[in-house]
Amino acid sequence: MEKSRILSKLNLKLKDYNNQLEKILDNKLFSFDVKNLLLSMLYKVENAYEDYEISKVEVPSKNEYIENLLRIIKEKVLKIFIVKPETPEAEELEKNHIKYKIDKINGEITCFQNELIILMALVELDEVETKFKVPYEYIQKPLNVLINAGKLYTESEVIRDFNGWSWDINIKQIKDLQYNLIYQTILLLNGRKNILNTKKNKEINEIVFKIAVKKYLLNSKDNEYKQKLQELREKKEERMHLLENKKEFLEKITEDKKKYTKEIEKIDILLNNYTLLKEEYFKRNEKLKNEDKIFSVSHLARMLEKERESLLLEIDECNKIILPKEYVEQKVKTEKELKFLDDVLTGDNIEAELIQIINLYLEKCKEEIKNIKEENKEKLIPLIYKIRYYGFVPFTKEKNVKQIKETKKNFEEVERDIIKKAQELKIWDNFTDDNELAYKILKEIFNTKIITLENINIQCRYEGKILYIEYYDDTILDSTTEIKLDKVKIKKKCAIGVRPHLRKNRRND
Repeated sequence: MEKSRILSKLNLKLKDYNNQLEKILDNKLFSFDVKNLLLSMLYKVENAYEDYEISKVEVPSKNEYIENLLRIIKEKVLKIFIVKPETPEAEELEKNHIKYKIDKINGEITCFQNELIILMALVELDEVETKFKVPYEYIQKPLNVLINAGKLYTESEVIRDFNGWSWDINIKQIKDLQYNLIYQTILLLNGRKNILNTKKNKEINEIVFKIAVKKYLLNSKDNEYKQKLQELREKKEERMHLLENKKEFLEKITEDKKKYTKEIEKIDILLNNYTLLKEEYFKRNEKLKNEDKIFSVSHLARMLEKERESLLLEIDECNKIILPKEYVEQKVKTEKELKFLDDVLTGDNIEAELIQIINLYLEKCKEEIKNIKEENKEKLIPLIYKIRYYGFVPFTKEKNVKQIKETKKNFEEVERDIIKKAQELKIWDNFTDDNELAYKILKEIFNTKIITLENINIQCRYEGKILYIEYYDDTILDSTTEIKLDKVKIKKKCAIGVRPHLRKNRRND
């Protein structure tokens, strides 16, 4: 009876979401096919979300996720065109190797009739530019590209990789595995509400910034951006040369101050003589295109006042930089930025930097495990799920992150630390006092795609010197393994299920 009531509540909730979507669709001039596609997408999200939430942990609640989807459809989508196969529209998409295209200004989506494709289009339509705290302004654009790509892959993951019965990573639908890997790492590390934690994890952030710019330079057709960085690098190199030759540097600062002072004097003359100001107004406008012309003489006066303020700030900067402390700081700062520009303009070593990020994240996990005590042992549960999930994140089309040789050792150490800590804190029923044997048997929880780890049952049997181990998803056999060893004391049957009082804390909200 109780189970029946729970199911009826779930069905009612799904019906509520459908009703909300149908009310939104009543006010949209969408075709019957489009409306059916959106309703079908919503059904797939609803059906798969629980498994997605359990497996990944660091996700919004189902209500939050679906309400956000409904908001996008209601507020941002004006037209959706479904493309039929073997039509000119389909040929255009296929020619550009895309499944959909969006027009953010007009709120339009053109796509094939597929639930995953429409979901991805909706997420991309909702993209916004975010201002991040970065050391150099030119990192902002590439970082936004990285974050939005990662956000697209993670928010479409619910129906891309989950179907309500199984978890299967659809690599073909992840256009850029490197963006995805970086995003998943910083998401699991910092949480979705503070994706780039600027107060912590400085070392990881610096590598993320570097990769973001490198990837943007490699992937983008923005030649102006690359030229800007190259010009900036030349200026920084000149600056560094001056800073390393103090006499030349001081002479340059003195010349700059004189130049700024003369420019201020010219501005003061113009601002104090209306006739000269008017002449300057006509002189400047003669050289400008129509769209760039200065609106009025008073507008020019305001422009000149701002120029004057900027020049005064430049003079202040010149006065400060000749102080010993400021001089040293400027030298260090310029040297650091020059190195950053040198690194990003070479464009290589991205894989090596990705490996560095993975290993840094795993080191953070080791610290987290070490700090878990009896009084906060519930924190270990979400970490088990996160490490299991992270191990399956693709590194290449052939290998996931735990399969590459440079990370294997670190993954094993994290898994050993988790198993040992779980045994110590009695997170589950201990079935052997042999730590090495416990690791050999329990490491499979990080390799299985059984959604709910608490459902795993393990059965062991001895034959000769071989221990046969069977892993069940409740009562269904999922996998088997065998270990050669001398006879040890071990329970024949054991459930991995966490203690009942810990289950409600599995998610790390």
